[in-house]
Amino acid sequence: MRQTSWSMQRCSHNTVPTERVRPHVHDKYTRTLGDMLLPDGVNLNQELVKQGWCWWYRKYAPGDTVLEELEKEAREARKGLWADPQPVPPWEWRKRHR
Repeated sequence: MRQTSWSMQRCSHNTVPTERVRPHVHDKYTRTLGDMLLPDGVNLNQELVKQGWCWWYRKYAPGDTVLEELEKEAREARKGLWADPQPVPPWEWRKRHR
């Protein structure tokens, strides 16, 4: 049996019902950026940061003290990507590989 990530287990990769998304802004590609709420009410954005599976992207969530604290705790606990002593943010990786 193939292992899947926590996020893939928690949500379908089909279209997300709009009542599960709390939109904040649109990016330059007109994608909706916001909070994703799972059927049980869990904020997926916060849970992924808490588990160390993604970065808090400050550009689109500046001043989000909840995400800031969750990322700090994940870093200190060396969870997920923070287990790497020198993780590279995706925006920096993309710049290097253009």
